[in-house]
Amino acid sequence: MGDSTATVFAAILGGLIAIAVAVMSYRAGRRQTSDQATVEHSQWLRGQRQQAYLAFVDTWDTWVDRLQGAQASWESRAHEHQQDDALEDPAEASDRLLTEAWRAVRRDLERVELLGPQRIDFAVRAMEDAFAIMRNVITGQVQLGAKCPLWDEWYPALTKANIARFNFHAAAIKSVRQPPSPKGESEGLEEEPS
Repeated sequence: MGDSTATVFAAILGGLIAIAVAVMSYRAGRRQTSDQATVEHSQWLRGQRQQAYLAFVDTWDTWVDRLQGAQASWESRAHEHQQDDALEDPAEASDRLLTEAWRAVRRDLERVELLGPQRIDFAVRAMEDAFAIMRNVITGQVQLGAKCPLWDEWYPALTKANIARFNFHAAAIKSVRQPPSPKGESEGLEEEPS
């Protein structure tokens, strides 16, 4: 084998090494770009979640307070309506209040559901169930034509609503505090709470 053969082999080997380095560089560059995009999307999603969670909790608190206020004033409103039937019937006022409350809560609840993660979905379901229980207590009062609130039913419903809100808040903290990662959302976020 002559010098020219060795030169050809060296050139071929150098070419193969150059191609291998180019392929590895290309893959590393693509991976870095993909990781950067994933982290940026995770940061954006975390910001969206934080806004949605805060809006939902604010709406929830507002309407639970209004429902509590309706319960607290139920007896006086029923008495006033009994004295002067020109005043709004507490049953009609309650129906309207429940409709407005559910519409507002549902709007923010749907936004939270869209943004996830699954841990939040479980917490939202508990809040939705708690709201349904409060609604059923008030609807039951309306159907009975109750002159005073059904406190024995209302207080447990309110307690369930407060517990559901607390659990949602805890799940939201875990979701928002999860740092962005090139791997996307961590696997632990998708587990059902125990």
